[in-house]
Amino acid sequence: MKPLLLPLLAAIALCSCQKPVKVVATPVPKPASPPPPVLPVVTEAEIPAPPIVAVKVEAGSNLGAVARRAYGHEKFSGFVARVNGLAKPEDVAAGAILKTPALPTALREAGLDGRYQGAINALSKATTDFYGVLPAYLEARNASAVERGTFAIPEKAKDTFLKCADAIDAANHELETAKEPHQIPRSSIGQFSQASSQLRELATGSIDGYGYDYDLVGQRLGLGFTNAIIWAQEEHR
Repeated sequence: MKPLLLPLLAAIALCSCQKPVKVVATPVPKPASPPPPVLPVVTEAEIPAPPIVAVKVEAGSNLGAVARRAYGHEKFSGFVARVNGLAKPEDVAAGAILKTPALPTALREAGLDGRYQGAINALSKATTDFYGVLPAYLEARNASAVERGTFAIPEKAKDTFLKCADAIDAANHELETAKEPHQIPRSSIGQFSQASSQLRELATGSIDGYGYDYDLVGQRLGLGFTNAIIWAQEEHR
């Protein structure tokens, strides 16, 4: 055997005697889940009722106009219809007296289970806070002369929008805990979630150029509360 082959054969023999090395994969730790949002403590007494808690329907008016006057947006018309037991809202007659109570009061009187009242109170305050700051926000927005893009949103409006979004998210989390025989009010949660997302977008100073952005918040809130009162009246089904 040639001298050069001896070291090579020895190395091969040594490798063949060694046991295979077992590679153990180190598990990658999963990122910690964020803590659930904290539901703000809001009492029913903190939610102001509309300036007029009973509205007389004038000739040529409709539920949309009543809803906008009482709650801020015409999409609350279904809510007004449910509060007043109107089977055919489109047929409301001139001269009819319609109740327009505070949002949480209406839900409680509709049969809302007490375990959800805290969430409804928080949603109601988020709604009234949004409409409370909206005039100042629109004034600053119009004064900026920005038609589309972003403007320097006032800090108070920004903070209010974000706080409202946080409260909505926390309330939704609470409503998602509904258990049998109750059903989770997913239609309401979906509408409120969209309102929250739009509020966060507004807080950046974003302007869509059409005025649809802030109006969308009112639409989603109105539909969310309409679905919520239906849920309460139908024993949370």
